[in-house]
Amino acid sequence: MSARDAGREPRPGDTPDEATTAAFAALAALYGRVDAEISARNPRCELSGRCCDFPTSGHRLYASSLESAFAVATASAGVPDAPSGLCPWHVEGRCTQRQGRPLGCRVYFCDPGFADEMPAVYERYHAEVRALHDEFGIAYEYRPFVEAVRP
Repeated sequence: MSARDAGREPRPGDTPDEATTAAFAALAALYGRVDAEISARNPRCELSGRCCDFPTSGHRLYASSLESAFAVATASAGVPDAPSGLCPWHVEGRCTQRQGRPLGCRVYFCDPGFADEMPAVYERYHAEVRALHDEFGIAYEYRPFVEAVRP
């Protein structure tokens, strides 16, 4: 998959080119900083999986085209089949794609003590994700994650 093609839906069998590989490395580094910041803030996670059950919770996860392509590229077993509306990596109430999960998953917690901080953390890092699109010449789309990752 070329960097310019990352704006389209990823397809099984796609392999990243050099520019996309560099963009993925930059995104992984950004995600590392996000994870470190969230860990330092220590929001409570109930490990219930309710937040990822989009049809039941009423949540709708959005991600950029780069994030969606990264999730597909880092999934060891590809994109599993899942009922409509469910994240394909939400299996038995747990995330099976922790490495490639998008920013929205990384910053969302059920902890009411973190609820006021979440939007600011998300917006700050999303601006950096958007900048990666520009830096690597990847078309920017922001769309529902579940739709974007399905083949």
